[in-house]
Amino acid sequence: MRITRTAAHAVIAIAALAIVLATASPATAADPTFNFEVKGQVYSETTNFGTGVDRTGSRTDLHFQRLRLVVTGMFDDTYGFKFQTCGACGTSKQGALGYALTAQGVSEDDRDIRIIDGYAIANYSEQFNLKVGLTKIPLTRANLDDCFAPLSQDRSMFAYTAYGTSPAKFSRDIGAVAWGGFFDDKLRYFAGFFQGREGITQTTNPFGGAIVTSSPQPKSTLEFVGRMHYAFLDPEPGAGYQGSYLGELKVLTIGGGYASQGDAAYRDVTSAGVVQDNQTVNYTAYAADIMFEYPTKAGTFTATGQYLKLDFDDAYKTNFNPGDRLVDIAGLNGQKSGGYVKAAYILPIKVGKEGKLQPYVLYEDWKFAFLLGVTNQKIKQTGGGINYYIRGQNVRLTAEYLTTDFDTATGFVGARVNPVTFAPIDKLKKYNTFRMMFQVGAF
Repeated sequence: MRITRTAAHAVIAIAALAIVLATASPATAADPTFNFEVKGQVYSETTNFGTGVDRTGSRTDLHFQRLRLVVTGMFDDTYGFKFQTCGACGTSKQGALGYALTAQGVSEDDRDIRIIDGYAIANYSEQFNLKVGLTKIPLTRANLDDCFAPLSQDRSMFAYTAYGTSPAKFSRDIGAVAWGGFFDDKLRYFAGFFQGREGITQTTNPFGGAIVTSSPQPKSTLEFVGRMHYAFLDPEPGAGYQGSYLGELKVLTIGGGYASQGDAAYRDVTSAGVVQDNQTVNYTAYAADIMFEYPTKAGTFTATGQYLKLDFDDAYKTNFNPGDRLVDIAGLNGQKSGGYVKAAYILPIKVGKEGKLQPYVLYEDWKFAFLLGVTNQKIKQTGGGINYYIRGQNVRLTAEYLTTDFDTATGFVGARVNPVTFAPIDKLKKYNTFRMMFQVGAF
């Protein structure tokens, strides 16, 4: 029987995990413990496009951004399991790419509950811990930021990694991650392997609604991801980050990450999805980021930045299959480069019993290989807002105003299309968004 190189890598990795689990020092016996968290976010988003025959009228959308039930069960101090659900009820936002009507009241799928995290935990020491299952891809700080504790209203719309149109693929994946810290947790690492690109993917073309299919995965390979950071001031606790520690820590952390998957896609594919030869391209990604926060008597100052580059060796120039371009080699999460900077300031006053006010500004600049029919599309996003932490992150109200500029006028999700060619009729060069979030959670 022939065993592929990827299969051998997987066997070796699983065997190594088994050896670690078998030889690790047993934890002190203890009664199992359980921790439950319930949290949610309600969004209001108003844009200056989206209604009327020509779609130039403003539109307001009310939806749940996140509905979460999180359960963590620990058998003892070492071994446990965590899963997190996310409700999809009413969500209709499409980020920077337009809008889509919700299926609320029409489709049961609009009210489903999905598992977005589910992994075994093995906490052996400060230096070595494991997560095995469906968990976050530890490439960027942006992805590891707690989505209930971002600096702005939400994390970047553009800072996700390749593959798929669901957060369960471009934010998380099934695999294993080792992580730990040295030098009083100032130097931290993440190292993992994931399924990455796999099989054949189907998605909906935003213009015309046709179902498009990607070309097959050339070879069964794993995606490898690594990340390190160094905290020059206080170490940031846990296996992730927060956009702001609300003045409780002094932070100056610099980090970087790398990801790769060999033979991720075919290079030469026709628009009809016919593979022309067996030439393939690899996937690589590079990330760099910084976080600074410093509390003073005059208030708390925060600044953060992220750079991300995803590369498929310019396969979009010779691979014209819409399925590949939408979910793998190009599109919102395909080949691209760019980043963001954000800055904020917590006023040295209390509003209410313990409330804090934090105005902020942000700027994003991205270049996409191929996005919504436009080659080398550039998007700039500027804006600002204010966070009102009524009870820290547990009860929070945020208001934000964003301006999104496209270098080339583009069609968008929800626009009219030519009934014959499906080319977009309505196009945008710029739009504005005012949005608000009310967040409540027991966590």
